[in-house]
Amino acid sequence: MFQRRSGPLIRGDPEDDVCRVDELGVEGDTLRHLPDLGGPIPGLGSQPRLCVWKRLYFNLSVLEEVEELTLAQLELTLLGDPYPLPGAAATCTLSIWTMGEPPSSSHQLIASQSFQAVHSSLYFNLTQISRSWRHHSSNLGALLEMDSASREGDQAPSPACARIARDLRVSLLVVTLNREKCKASRRKRSSFHLPLAFSRVCKRRRLHIHFKDVGWQHWIIAPRGYMANYCHGECPYPLSESLNGTNHAILQTLVHSTDPGLTPQPCCVPIKLSPLSMLYYDNNDNVVLRHYDDMVVDECGCR
Repeated sequence: MFQRRSGPLIRGDPEDDVCRVDELGVEGDTLRHLPDLGGPIPGLGSQPRLCVWKRLYFNLSVLEEVEELTLAQLELTLLGDPYPLPGAAATCTLSIWTMGEPPSSSHQLIASQSFQAVHSSLYFNLTQISRSWRHHSSNLGALLEMDSASREGDQAPSPACARIARDLRVSLLVVTLNREKCKASRRKRSSFHLPLAFSRVCKRRRLHIHFKDVGWQHWIIAPRGYMANYCHGECPYPLSESLNGTNHAILQTLVHSTDPGLTPQPCCVPIKLSPLSMLYYDNNDNVVLRHYDDMVVDECGCR
């Protein structure tokens, strides 16, 4: 599942840049939490000090071609309370290696960290290797190993290490950026308020969409709904400046005023829209946070 941190990853304030994840310090407009699809590697019993020895595999094919991968962060999360490892000798070492085929001792070390106390999660930057996985058909994933001994010279893993291995959950947080989409999304929302009085003139009207009403509640996690708004009303002659008419619309209203049966009035349509951030499940049950353009009607006009 998507792990919520202190503060939102991409804020919905219109002053914020929707093409940057400030908390992670990278550019991006889409976040995915990919589950680990790997499994144990046979032969753990022949490695007496190891309490974890498994293959990590993440399906990066869900990324679209136009998406640039800006961050891939491995998250190792421990269920329940933090695990203190008593005694100076009870130190766990967690290492991540490249995965060869077949598995051999010639793996290349990607990252390693030793610890005596674990607080919720450990994070490793796997951006470079994830880019390599994405652009090569032979994505073999990585090898995760953790070893520990209770005392100097012990060959058996410590009880704390074994407990961590049992409750360890692994996922990959992937941030991507669609630069073309972001260029079109760099805008501020209109600051004017909706008028309360209803009239026949073209203007923005209130419309709040509940995703449950349209049967989307099963795959959209948040928000449950949003103020989408819509445009409705007439574009009468003469078009005032407040109706945001084009030159073509002005001439069309003039023709309509002389012969209404020959030419219709211009249409009341959205002329300014803003994006909306949505957290949802994709077709592979990954949790995705994405900005969708043109979701909220901010301003209407005659066209």
